[in-house]
Amino acid sequence: MMKRNILDELVEYNPITIQCHDNPDADAIASGYGLYLYFSSLKKDVRLIYSGRNKITKSNLVAMVNKYDIPINYVDAKETPKVDGLLITVDCQYGAGNVTKIEADEVAMIDHHRIEIEGVEKNVILSHIGSCSTIIWKLLTEVGFEITDDLGLGTCLYYGLYTDTNSLSEIYNPFDKDMRDELPYEKTTVYALKNSNFTLREMEIAGNAMKNYSYYKDTKFAVIKTEQCDPNILGLISDFLLQVEEVAICIVFNEWSNGYKFSVRSCIKEVHANELAAHVSEGTGSGGGHLEK
Repeated sequence: MMKRNILDELVEYNPITIQCHDNPDADAIASGYGLYLYFSSLKKDVRLIYSGRNKITKSNLVAMVNKYDIPINYVDAKETPKVDGLLITVDCQYGAGNVTKIEADEVAMIDHHRIEIEGVEKNVILSHIGSCSTIIWKLLTEVGFEITDDLGLGTCLYYGLYTDTNSLSEIYNPFDKDMRDELPYEKTTVYALKNSNFTLREMEIAGNAMKNYSYYKDTKFAVIKTEQCDPNILGLISDFLLQVEEVAICIVFNEWSNGYKFSVRSCIKEVHANELAAHVSEGTGSGGGHLEK
């Protein structure tokens, strides 16, 4: 992956704080958990956190965290404006719009999205990889950290890849394929998690929203507004919309007291989802991601 594994450099620090992006998804939580277990094995003072307006409520994520006792803690940035030692952002980039900025003595970034933030020297940003979980798996295996799945790490990393690649249908990179084939994981747990994406209330929200879509035939562009819900639900609705034959580009959004949250999908090369997200939010917020989402 690189001449020198970044973990060899990061182990020099203590304490270490690992930060997932706001509204963390399975990939972010799994990636942070992998780093947490690694640094804990080296007797580091390490903690795993996330911030933002919303705590984790999505049913599959709550189930994953509870099953494996993942020690991820919500922090209020107003009460934690700075952390000591090293701060590592996973599945996001320090200072980007999808992660609350918390000051630290040193900062590192590990991410698989397109580069948004320049100037952070300690980083691994590989946008051609399907999930951040894959990057963490590769880094851990390179330094000899054995993943036996006694603590559920293999299952979490596998599920992170599963959710970030549209149920493994968008795997193109050899690293993603290698992790998919080599990683030990509990099939029954993955099966249970992937069938826990919606609560009944969220099903109602998604169903009601999709009855009131706006569609622009010339561009095959669809827009849907939802009620307030877990932001990850916006992505699930977007994924569903893109399966409609007449839809090539879509935005699903909802309104909060201080702004909007939105999810973008595209399946045509003329429109890159990350560029559309940046364009929509230009001057008022931020957006990024991948070519398709």
